[in-house]
Amino acid sequence: MMKLKMRVMAALLALPMVATAGSLPAVAQAAPASASHADLVALYDEFRAFVAPEMVDGLPDYSPAAMARQYEGLRSFQARLKAIDDSRWPVSERVDYMVVLAEMRGLEFQHRVMQPWKRDPGFYSVTNLGFGPKMHGAFGIPQLPLAADKAKALAAKLDAVPGALRQARASLTDARGDLARLAIVQKRVEMNVFGELAASAAKLQPELVEPAKRAQAAAADFKAWLESIEAGLPAHGGVGKDNYAWYLKNVLLLPYTPEQVETIGEREYQRQLTFLKIEEHRNRAIPMPDPVTTRAAFDAKRKAEDEHLLKLLRDGDWVTIPDYVEHDPEEGPYQFPFDRDPSKPGLFDPPLNLHFFFQAEFRDGLPLRAHNLPGHMFDSLQAARDTRPVRGKPRLFFVNGLRNEGWAFYMEEMILQAGMLEDRPKTREIDYILGAKRAARIIPEIRMQANEWTWQQANESLIARTPKWMKPGDAVAQFDIELYLRQPGYGIGYYMGKVELEKLLADVAMQKGEAFDIKSFHDRFRAAGSIPISLIRWEMTGRDDEIKGLR
Repeated sequence: MMKLKMRVMAALLALPMVATAGSLPAVAQAAPASASHADLVALYDEFRAFVAPEMVDGLPDYSPAAMARQYEGLRSFQARLKAIDDSRWPVSERVDYMVVLAEMRGLEFQHRVMQPWKRDPGFYSVTNLGFGPKMHGAFGIPQLPLAADKAKALAAKLDAVPGALRQARASLTDARGDLARLAIVQKRVEMNVFGELAASAAKLQPELVEPAKRAQAAAADFKAWLESIEAGLPAHGGVGKDNYAWYLKNVLLLPYTPEQVETIGEREYQRQLTFLKIEEHRNRAIPMPDPVTTRAAFDAKRKAEDEHLLKLLRDGDWVTIPDYVEHDPEEGPYQFPFDRDPSKPGLFDPPLNLHFFFQAEFRDGLPLRAHNLPGHMFDSLQAARDTRPVRGKPRLFFVNGLRNEGWAFYMEEMILQAGMLEDRPKTREIDYILGAKRAARIIPEIRMQANEWTWQQANESLIARTPKWMKPGDAVAQFDIELYLRQPGYGIGYYMGKVELEKLLADVAMQKGEAFDIKSFHDRFRAAGSIPISLIRWEMTGRDDEIKGLR
């Protein structure tokens, strides 16, 4: 795991949730039937500006009136998009149309169903520590001392915290118990972070002490308020079965129902466990490697793994890896928000208390490095270089979530199937353990979103069905289940994205016959950009059978 993945996650999760009262569009005008791709781009740019928050006294406005205005304005944008006739455009341009349509539907889902400003106390995360979807304007905590202008800007952000949390109390008119309990944990971490900032400022930047203390006090008050109400709130925090199905189809453009997703997920879980047990028997005389115990050993191991992995991919002609994809010596271990709590011991302080992913990576990180280096890092670096007016924009509302997690998870299994782990028998076991854990996430998300399971039941299921290294209280289980409750589609995204990618590979392979080349396939897939795989399939195969049902 890695810091970059946290940045990618933040981009995926923070952008969809900035639904605030932006400037309303002009009265909708019916677009002419001859509207061009340029007209689509102009509308899209206007829509993205509309989604951006309107700030009132330094705070995003989530009041009922502001939300009602934005929802009304969204309907205007949707009508204008519907009036554009793209039926005679090239497929590549029609794909762009569908991306815009999916993002507009994403904002509709925020207003019609999710309403995090009303339902989710964790939405009011004022710090950008990685706690899933959050309000616009969440900020990171920098290292002190800061230059004078940056210190002034940080003080202003800290001074805005009390007002943001006062607004939260007024706006949370439909708060849910599970979401409130998760927010209590979040606020406990934020309190400790603000306290640590105040202590550091006392030594290095005194003008920040009082703003940090005021922010800490506001977080403590908000936490106490949540603790006073959470027991009386409705327990479940999901969107409901029908709404969840609508979101999968209309926003994520996934051509599967929740029932089909569950069936596929269970079959994949069984497959991963079977292959794990075969590997364990095959390697029964070989001990599992011990985890590294120091940061120096971790950094050296990761460097060797990254360089080895990139060399295998390049030398084997599996996918074009540009020179800009390389080992980052500053990346360090991936840390969850709970790991950033200053009240907890340091990562390498003895005795080691390794969560599930560290149990894997500290032994042999090659599968997780495949997920993150030619997976998420490659995606992030390539996206930063994409200048296309629609596809080159950061996606809103998790529209690309299954594409990005699907590719990253596909890379984990690809290196195993390609023989890159033949000389690492216990690493093959680690790969299957990770795969089983990914599959074990699917039922918990579906049950939570259907409001059949609480967060606690989902957490217990993930822990019980992960075949190794996951115990009650594991930070990975804590974070995962929170994320899958608060962002529909995330938990199923790894497996269903990989399933969609494999289906596309099979389609292209049968079209190409003996001329099929896997490197060319991977390169074409990546060149399509960070968009739903059902759209990439349309573009790469010409087959619109799925899209007809998702339009």
